[in-house]
Amino acid sequence: MKGSLSLRMLSALLGALTIAALAWTPVSAAVRVFSYDPADALTRRVAGDLTFEFKQRLIFTTVLRIRSTEGQASADLKPVDEQALGRGGLSRLIGANAPERDLYAVEPGAEGADLVRAFCPGSTRAWLAFGRLSETQPLRVQVIGDDPKGGPTRLCETLAFTFHGEWASSGLRLPSASSGSLVPGYPN
Repeated sequence: MKGSLSLRMLSALLGALTIAALAWTPVSAAVRVFSYDPADALTRRVAGDLTFEFKQRLIFTTVLRIRSTEGQASADLKPVDEQALGRGGLSRLIGANAPERDLYAVEPGAEGADLVRAFCPGSTRAWLAFGRLSETQPLRVQVIGDDPKGGPTRLCETLAFTFHGEWASSGLRLPSASSGSLVPGYPN
């Protein structure tokens, strides 16, 4: 009797965990949008104000898109393994202890190629390494570019940002780059 009670309790627990796991699918991840201001002159010159659209999950975050808050440029981002950077990966480029470990390729569609040229002149491909996006912590983004001559990938810039604001998530509809401006609705 005692063994069957424990078996029933274990079955109930596993059932509850399965339901919870199914309820927490990628579809249920909250999409959030944070805007950041440049924290230094280099970041202001290279990137300006940027807005990041990302999916916030229970344990991790996936950055989906980067947008110029003041301009007309945006690019989709795709998560990639650091092996895409070649031998030594991120450790070779930014050091083993750097907190920016979430790596994304800048997709060339839309204005992606323009962002690559702006962030990493001379490169045709670029990757962005992020730390955690947070309202309470500054954000550093490591910009990594390819060497069109076939050499190893290189660190192009280290961009530093301060949190500006979060777009309202209810009815979120960000203006597109083709709309002429990304400023309407910009959080103040």
